[in-house]
Amino acid sequence: MGKRKNLFKEKGNLEIIEALRTLRTNLSFLNEKEVGRKILFTSVTPNEGKSFLSSNYAASIASTGKKALLIDCDIRRPRAHESFGVKFKNGLESVLLGKVSVEDVILKDVAPNLDILPSKHIEEGVTELFLSDKTDKILESLSPYYNTIILDNPPIAVASDSVLLSKFVDGVVVVVAYDQVAKKELEFAREILDNAHANIYGFVVNKVDKSGLSYGNYGYYNNNYSYYKEYYGKENSESKNDYKYKKMNKLEKLVHRFKKEYKKQITGDLKGRRK
Repeated sequence: MGKRKNLFKEKGNLEIIEALRTLRTNLSFLNEKEVGRKILFTSVTPNEGKSFLSSNYAASIASTGKKALLIDCDIRRPRAHESFGVKFKNGLESVLLGKVSVEDVILKDVAPNLDILPSKHIEEGVTELFLSDKTDKILESLSPYYNTIILDNPPIAVASDSVLLSKFVDGVVVVVAYDQVAKKELEFAREILDNAHANIYGFVVNKVDKSGLSYGNYGYYNNNYSYYKEYYGKENSESKNDYKYKKMNKLEKLVHRFKKEYKKQITGDLKGRRK
C-alpha cells in the first residue's frame, strides 16, 4: 500500500511543518469553537495536494493534544488513509449506503488523538449519496467527540460533492497548486462556492517551486490526465449528463458547465495555453 508523508511523524521538512502550524493558527482565529469544528478541504483540480494538506492539518491539530477526525469524502478517488498506511474493510461509502454504522468503520488512534473515517472507491451514484441528509446526521453525531473534524473532498472541477457538503461545515479551505490553475478557474470555483453560500476560509497555495522555475500549466494537464480518468467514470458520460441537464437547478447547471468545459481542456479539445 502506498503511503503519503505524515510530516508530524517524520524528522526534517521543518519549513513545511512551520507552514502547517501557521495554517493551523490562522484557521483557529477564523473559528474558535472548542468542540465540533468542521472544516472542508478541497481544490479546483486534481493533484493539487488537498489530501496531503488535509491529513497533515489533521495531524497538526492532534499534535496539540486535541482530538481530530479526518473524513475521506473523496469516494471516487480516496487517498486520506495513505498518509497513515492503514488498511480497512468498509468506509464512509458503506455508512452512506446503510450497510454499517459509522462507529464500526472509524479507525481509532491512527496517531495520538487522531481518528480516520476512510472511504473505499465507488464509481457511480456518489453525488446522490451526498444529496441525502445522511452526511449531515453523521457529522452531527460525531461532533461532540472531536475538537475538529476535517473533510477531505474531491476537486470542484470534477465533482459537485464539495459544493453539496459545504453547507454542513463551518468553513471551506481551497488548496491551489502554484502555476497549475488559471485565474478564470479560480474565479469560477469561487463563484460556485459563493452561490452555495459556502463560508470560504481562504485559498492555500501549495507546490510552490522555490527554484523559480515553472513547468507551465498547459503541459501539466497533458502529463497528468490519468488523475482525471479516475473521476470521469461511467456516471460522467456526456450523454447521461446532457440528459440530466434540463432537470438541474441553477447551481447544478453552473457546476455542470464548469466540469464540461474543463474536461475539454484536459483532453486537448481546446488548443493553446490556458490563461
